[in-house]
Amino acid sequence: MVKARTWFTLVIVTLGTVAATASCGSSDEATGNMSGSGSILSGGASGRAGSTGRAGRAGTGGGSSNVDSTLGAPCGRDSDCADGMTCATANGTAFGSGGPSNGMCTMACTVGGTECDSLKPGAECFDFGTDSQPQGYCLDACELGRPVDLASKCAGRSDFVCADLGDEDSVLPFCVPHCRSDAECGSGLFCDKTSLLGLCSKTKPAKADPVGTACTPGATPSTCDGVCLRTSETGVMPVTGVCAELCAAGFECMYPSGAKPSPGGFCGGQLNDADFGAIDLGYCLPNCSCTSDCTMPGDLCRAWPAADADLASLLGAPGVCYPVVAQSVELSCGAAGAGGAGGDGPGGGAGDTGMPPIGAAGASGSGN
Repeated sequence: MVKARTWFTLVIVTLGTVAATASCGSSDEATGNMSGSGSILSGGASGRAGSTGRAGRAGTGGGSSNVDSTLGAPCGRDSDCADGMTCATANGTAFGSGGPSNGMCTMACTVGGTECDSLKPGAECFDFGTDSQPQGYCLDACELGRPVDLASKCAGRSDFVCADLGDEDSVLPFCVPHCRSDAECGSGLFCDKTSLLGLCSKTKPAKADPVGTACTPGATPSTCDGVCLRTSETGVMPVTGVCAELCAAGFECMYPSGAKPSPGGFCGGQLNDADFGAIDLGYCLPNCSCTSDCTMPGDLCRAWPAADADLASLLGAPGVCYPVVAQSVELSCGAAGAGGAGGDGPGGGAGDTGMPPIGAAGASGSGN
């Protein structure tokens, strides 16, 4: 079970900045194998029960008041879940090609039905099957932004993301499994990071391009180890992109293959201009010792402030690749590093941008 720490006050770059901001308006902008293994991700949220099934979430009727539901909780067997629910395990195939890391309590359901709302208000049935063989399972709803209680959002899990599965006319965030490493999946299993639906698979993913490599959004098959984020503005040709890793905001990410890997970065990149907080869908900011370590176009190596020494220790690096270094310092590749824009050392002054420092007391969630 992941132990979640306090979500810290990370500065999230807003839309309009090319490179690490990815100029993404939604998860549809992050391309790769975004169709996932089932219809849940085909064309956005085609497996969703429909907006009419969200009465309990909107507070206009339906649903139980069971706030202690085990929906979405980690599990190893059915008995770990409430009566009538099942444990979708990492080595299973309930969700198509694989299963959620650390297991997930859920319930089989009928797509378009309302039975999931009886488990927890706002929960809905999503199709994880195929066009010919649909298979519905319940997903918990969530709210974008900083939670008052981290444990109340997607069970506080760092191997889940709160992702908007709505369309242009609706914001419908749900808790979606998204593994971070092979180690989270367990022996003999591999974490597939090429989709929003990050599942554990018995098949080792083919070697692909790492984070920071140039890519072509929408290319099939994707060339990225993760997904391809668009870096060119809307309407600008040619369309360009960069390989990135999707992740749960506020937690470590970019774990390499191996039994006991170390994190390669911190999840703080924002994919849209909505409220952004812990566990929301983001992309990984790579660790760095100096700016030359940063492969995302336009990024600088921003030093962790002294207040976040524990996070720097956890990540094993003095800095994080980021588009700006206001109120901090850039770790240039010289002997001492260069002061960043508006910065006069770790935790420096406000600078011209008026942006707060990357971190303040508190940090991310720990690994396994």
